[in-house]
Amino acid sequence: MKVLIVGGGGREHAIALKIKENPEVTALYAAPGNGGIAQIATCLPFKATDVDGIVRWAAENKVDFVIVAPDDPLCLGMVDALAEQGIPAFGPRKNAAIIEGSKVFSKNLMKKYGIPTAAYEIFTDREAALAYLETVSFPTVIKADGLALGKGVIIAETLSEAQAAVNAMMLEGAFGKSGERIVIEQYLTGPEVSVLSFTDGKTIVPMVSSMDHKRALDGDLGPNTGGMGVYSPVPIVTDEEMTSMVAIMDKAAAATAATDGARDYRGVLYGGFMLTPAGPKIVEFNVRFGDPETQVILP
Repeated sequence: MKVLIVGGGGREHAIALKIKENPEVTALYAAPGNGGIAQIATCLPFKATDVDGIVRWAAENKVDFVIVAPDDPLCLGMVDALAEQGIPAFGPRKNAAIIEGSKVFSKNLMKKYGIPTAAYEIFTDREAALAYLETVSFPTVIKADGLALGKGVIIAETLSEAQAAVNAMMLEGAFGKSGERIVIEQYLTGPEVSVLSFTDGKTIVPMVSSMDHKRALDGDLGPNTGGMGVYSPVPIVTDEEMTSMVAIMDKAAAATAATDGARDYRGVLYGGFMLTPAGPKIVEFNVRFGDPETQVILP
């Protein structure tokens, strides 16, 4: 079996090492891969977002299976394009990947289906967003609607920080089109835990819990990052909390599939949870293996 992994970070290296253990895999490729992956697979000169180039290469080289690891190509519809060529792939189609591709879609989905999450408001008008900030308590959380490499979430400790965040997103274009629409939401307190699950669109099979380190600087005083290290399992997670989180993930997968009657979600569904005093609540959903979580979960 010929397998192609799309992506080129530590997450993809962890996936490649695990796939390499399968004796049925006769050829392993990565696009673009990296120096570590190059030791166990053939790296290809494609950016992960080059949907046309990667799909064409996969078809011409008769690849049997593709693992689309990053969020960008999933949200661009790489799985759909591969399916058109008759190539099976691991990951959700474009219309299901929107649960990560749009914070607004995700929050509205959670509200509609009663999935516990922070209270929120959505804004497309900067002046309206700035006026709303005058009414909230701090800290508060400001999120760009679209993908922003894990950096589109700003925890504002004060009104001035919040105003600067809104202006950076909606006026200065810090995150491009991703920041044209924003979510301002309640700040949740508690430990933040990641639970990744395999799903075929009907059944959820959870992996072991993990916790990554999000904010820069000692004491979590800096800005949010895409994750700077991670450990697993998380010893503070109780059996009751794990059961609750898996039930929420189950509900989310069903909700995504039910929306518009056509979002057949397959691959990995990632739940970012806050263990609040009122129980686990969703901070965000991702539609793929987490980075860096995968580097401790798969081994």
